[in-house]
Amino acid sequence: MAGRRILEGVRVIDFTRVVAGPYCTRMLADMGADVVCVDPPVTGSGPVRTEGSVANNLGKRSIALDLKHPDGIEAARALIAGADVVVENFRPGVMDSLGIGYAASSAANPRLVFASISGFGQGGTVSSHRRAFGATAHAESGWLWVQQQAVGTAEPFAPGVTVGDLVTGMTAFSGILAALLDRERTGKGQHVDTALMDCQFQMLTEVAGPALNGAPPEAWQPFRHPVHRTRDGRHITMNIGGAHNWARIARALGHAGEPMPPKPADANALVGSWVVTLDSDAVVAAMESTGAPYGLTLSMHEAVEHPHLAARGMIAEVDDPLDGRVRAVDSALFFSDAVSSATGPAPLAGQHARDVLREAGYDDARIEAVLAGGGVSEQAVPSR
Repeated sequence: MAGRRILEGVRVIDFTRVVAGPYCTRMLADMGADVVCVDPPVTGSGPVRTEGSVANNLGKRSIALDLKHPDGIEAARALIAGADVVVENFRPGVMDSLGIGYAASSAANPRLVFASISGFGQGGTVSSHRRAFGATAHAESGWLWVQQQAVGTAEPFAPGVTVGDLVTGMTAFSGILAALLDRERTGKGQHVDTALMDCQFQMLTEVAGPALNGAPPEAWQPFRHPVHRTRDGRHITMNIGGAHNWARIARALGHAGEPMPPKPADANALVGSWVVTLDSDAVVAAMESTGAPYGLTLSMHEAVEHPHLAARGMIAEVDDPLDGRVRAVDSALFFSDAVSSATGPAPLAGQHARDVLREAGYDDARIEAVLAGGGVSEQAVPSR
């Protein structure tokens, strides 16, 4: 998609893996940043993609560095020296041990915004040394318990998506944008420290209040909107909220003037007794007729074909070096005077090594030398 992108000219060096980091830097790439993934050395004979999912790496470039090799570390330092942003999600202390942590990198590049993503923060806490994934934060932030209470199951259960990673990626993205704005005011970059545990806990702000303020566990009530079963076996949710929405829902379902029960549980139960007598199409049409809020439960395969997503341009389709064409979720940011969307395919690991090194000041002879020495590796797109 053509158009001005807000982060055009911003260079991001991406030392991230798995989900949270690549998700964050994909959003930066959608807004026009030049995101260069630093991948591990390329080994084996088959084509290897950059670290992370295809969807989270659209629009990026890649260089493959051996960070245990002097040439690899020297190349990393050269990339960081010319960068606006570094994003990394190694265990705390790893980047420092390599000589490319925040202190060393900012000394060489004072305008650098250096963002770290970890399980429990960069230091000074009882848990900062721990390795963690999103599932760790799901468990220890209380979220699995909250889900269990809301559904009433005997045991906690894992969610179908790694929310801890995604909310941390979003938080890091927001922090990077704020630090870039602050740099324009102060002339200096800074360290942005985000942790899976912190971000998952912050996501629970609406339900943590009672526990933070002395309510006993047995008095805790889940914050939820029930899912009602329709006559034809589908499921629909509707948020009653207050008297205005109650009136819309009651009128839509043929019970205009019915007073709203004072207890939320009783109001939800009454709506459920109305919905179960109607087919889902009739419920949806009724909700539409009065403007009542509702959501018909869809499978993932149904959801990706939702007409809203097509109308909003939420599905990207891009060329892919291995699969020809791929479809992926696109940016959810829409601006009146700029574009945010996938800019290209996910790279193969090391695909752009020569170009990236040349931009970092390496001449052709030096590029050949570091490639031959094994500190940097490359990978060409296979012919089809």
